[in-house]
Amino acid sequence: MNLLRRLTRQGRARTNQVLTGSELSHPGFGALVSRTPECHGQLAEIVRAVNAAGGAYHQLDFGSSLVIQGDYDMNKYVQFYDLPSSLEGQTVLDIGTAVGYFALECARRGGAVTAIDIYDKPLLSDLLLLLEAPIRYVRKSIYELDKGFGQFDLVVCGSLLLHLVDPFGAIRAIRSVCQRRAVVSTGCPEQSATNPRPTIEFVARKSAHGDYWTCWSIGAAALRNMLLAAGFSEVTHENHFTLASEPGRTPFATPHVVVTAAV
Repeated sequence: MNLLRRLTRQGRARTNQVLTGSELSHPGFGALVSRTPECHGQLAEIVRAVNAAGGAYHQLDFGSSLVIQGDYDMNKYVQFYDLPSSLEGQTVLDIGTAVGYFALECARRGGAVTAIDIYDKPLLSDLLLLLEAPIRYVRKSIYELDKGFGQFDLVVCGSLLLHLVDPFGAIRAIRSVCQRRAVVSTGCPEQSATNPRPTIEFVARKSAHGDYWTCWSIGAAALRNMLLAAGFSEVTHENHFTLASEPGRTPFATPHVVVTAAV
C-alpha cells in the first residue's frame, strides 16, 4: 500500500479533544510489590527518601500509603493511551521510561516489559529489585534501537519526541522494533485536533534544571504522516488531552496528542 493511499485512510482514526485528564479509579501498582515484609520495608524507605528529595517525574502508587510523589499522575491520563486491558502473552517496549509508569502499567496488565532510557541507574532499577514484575531495564537511547534489539508486540513512547533533536529518526527507530502496534504521545499545538495541516513548531525552550530542552510541538497531522512514512500501515486511534502537573509541583500544562499506529 503506497503512502498516498495510507494517508487517505487517516479519517478512520478516532479523535477526542479533551482539555484535562479526569481522575479515574485505578488499582495502583500494589499487586506488583513483593509480599515479603523485608521488601515492603525497603520499598517504604525508597518512597520516603525520594519524596524527601523532592519526588520524581511520575507519581507512583504502590498501595498501603506508599506513594512516590511526582510531577505527573498518569493515572489521570492513561485512558487516552489506547492500551489493551490485557497484555497477557505480549511483549512490550517502553521507550523513555523515566520513573517507569508505563512499564509498570503494562506489566500490571500482564505484559512482559522491556523499559529503556538513557540513565545508568534510574529509580526504576531500584524499584524492580522489590517488585514481582516482568520488567527489565536496559540503558539505551531510542536512536540505538534496531531490529537486532528485538521485536515487540506493543511499543509505547510517551512524551519523549518533543525533547528530541530528530523526532522522525526516532519514529523510524520505533518502527524497527515494532511488530504489531505503537502508541506514541507528544506535545502538540493547541489546535492540533482541528488543524488538517501537518505542522511542527520548533519551540526551543531550555529547562531551568540542566541541559534539558523542549524542542518541538508536533501537530496530530504531522505525527500521523511521520508514522506512516516510517512504515506503519495505518493510524487506528488518536486522542488529545492536556498533560498538567500535580498541585504543588512546578506548574506545567502541555497539550498532547496520542496516536496508535498499526504495522
